[in-house]
Amino acid sequence: MKWLAFIVAAVVGFLVAFGWSNSDEIGAEVDRRLDEDFVEQCVARARFPAEFQSKAPQICGCMKREFDRRGFKLTDAFGEDNAEMRTVVQGCARNAM
Repeated sequence: MKWLAFIVAAVVGFLVAFGWSNSDEIGAEVDRRLDEDFVEQCVARARFPAEFQSKAPQICGCMKREFDRRGFKLTDAFGEDNAEMRTVVQGCARNAM
């Protein structure tokens, strides 16, 4: 019985905490932060092959410009635009050589 009460309280707590928040505002904030920090985060986290490490800022900057030009958000990489975004990344890497 205690577990049932705990589970119900947890569900109610979750609904209270997130039920009234505007998911569009949360999504917009996430997109904004990803967009602002894209190049820095890309350079810090991308696992480029050794021969591309010194060119990481150039590659990431190219990716950012091309994504912006095509109207992509970083989260689009998880959807149907993944293949086109991969093409952009590969093109930027080729241009950096």
